[in-house]
Amino acid sequence: MDHDHVFGELVHEYVAECLPHADAVTDALLDLERRWRAGDTDPGDLTALKARLHTVKGNSAMMGLRPMQTVAHALEDLCARVLADPAWRTPETAGLLVQGAGLLADLIRSAAEPGADGEAAEAYVTRVRAALGATPRSESPLRLERRRGDRRAGPEAGGGTIRVDFQRLDTLLEIFGEAMIAQSALPDAHRRLRAILGNCDETAELEQVVTVLGATMKRLEAALMQTRLLPISTVFGRFNRLVRDVARGEGKQVRLVTDGGDTLLDKTILDRLGEPLVHLLTNAVVHGVEAEAERRHCGKPAEATLALHAAAVADRIVVTVTDDGRGLDTERILAKARALDLEVRSTEPEDVHALIFVPGFSTADDVSELAGRGVGLDAAAAAIHALGGAIDVRSEEGTGTVFTLTLPLTLAIVRSLIVEVDRERYAVPLSHVAETTRVDPAALHELQGQGVMVWRGAAMHVADGGAILGTGGASRAPRNYCVVLFAGPRRRGVLVDRLIGHQDVVVKSLDPTLGRPQLVSGTTILGDGRVACILDAAGVVSCREAA
Repeated sequence: MDHDHVFGELVHEYVAECLPHADAVTDALLDLERRWRAGDTDPGDLTALKARLHTVKGNSAMMGLRPMQTVAHALEDLCARVLADPAWRTPETAGLLVQGAGLLADLIRSAAEPGADGEAAEAYVTRVRAALGATPRSESPLRLERRRGDRRAGPEAGGGTIRVDFQRLDTLLEIFGEAMIAQSALPDAHRRLRAILGNCDETAELEQVVTVLGATMKRLEAALMQTRLLPISTVFGRFNRLVRDVARGEGKQVRLVTDGGDTLLDKTILDRLGEPLVHLLTNAVVHGVEAEAERRHCGKPAEATLALHAAAVADRIVVTVTDDGRGLDTERILAKARALDLEVRSTEPEDVHALIFVPGFSTADDVSELAGRGVGLDAAAAAIHALGGAIDVRSEEGTGTVFTLTLPLTLAIVRSLIVEVDRERYAVPLSHVAETTRVDPAALHELQGQGVMVWRGAAMHVADGGAILGTGGASRAPRNYCVVLFAGPRRRGVLVDRLIGHQDVVVKSLDPTLGRPQLVSGTTILGDGRVACILDAAGVVSCREAA
């Protein structure tokens, strides 16, 4: 038997079972710390937290993960002292509890990583023992001990639930994708056959089979996607301590409120969503929220509120990051943009505010790692766009700022508009398509070397599809259709020859050795066997048309 493989599976089960306990303990202790700092020394439900810690301690001991075991044990002892003696209910004790809970969660998250050591755990346990007045015992250093031989089996799955390695789900999705590509070719084959044989019993029967198969594939797709979905709370749970630590470093009081944690999202997106949210939350604490004295002067409570909300809207997930801080200074952003010679398309507040996503843009006079409204926001926007999503910002000066992230449920299958440019077909994610329209050549104009047309009462830049996609420049004949794309508040029209129709496409990643072609996020295979590029809509909106 491959012991390392067996241990790896057990570690994944251990993390899945223990991490929710550690995150719940961290959140509860953060709330406890906030209340104790405000003068309310009620111990809360520390008994329930001790039970969670006891579970983590026992599971860690079973796995031979001594750093986690000893940190959980130290937290248990500290909680017991707090329950027994009200004199221990101080902000300092709360800080020590929060630090330990955060460390425990970090250790559990890294349980599967090779070479992890227990130096931080040993230092923390020493601090707790010293605080409790206990003499540290002479022990061997805390290390992750991977026992073999007498390892107990992992916890039995209950309630009809089993754990499946995510790679197996990826394989299953890949197989389904191949089946979907083949299935999408059947309607075309049926139409060609009917053109030859005419309407007869056989073609009618085949049409019925194709229809039923299509509906069955839709049900299979929905069921398969459900197996890949996880609650977004698995990401949200990491941020309470982040906000607390950043706020303390800035000398501010900030409370994070989360809502909609049970909203489901594909694991592949969840794995990549954390980093842009870290940028947005950190930026809100450092720059969006005022200092306590300034907040009091404005009639606001000294403690700022930062809200993280998620909700499912149709086939998309919407995540908002809201602060009740000073808001964006529109005039200052506009002045900075002009000083940097940035293109300012409009002086409307929403267009000016969108400039904070430009790489390197910041209104801070002295930009540090955490200061400046633009620091990290370009990275956050790029990450969201790479996920096939959109990000925009709304702000009212003196009141606060709201960042809205719109994300697809999954990256594996994308509902797309298939278009044709110079006999090449492209898939455009429908999540970035605002409208399609027939084009009257007389409605197209040129302004400062760029195409322009009036759309919904306002001027909009228009690019020739052949020019931006590199298929030989602008078409000699006028293109018949315009696809209006959007990314956040930005809009751009793209001229194409034909609109083929809507189709669910299976995303195929590009071979890394080929690099990533400009304006292409992936490829797919259409029902007729053609390979089509999936366009990076956000890149198309912001790119410059080739001369």
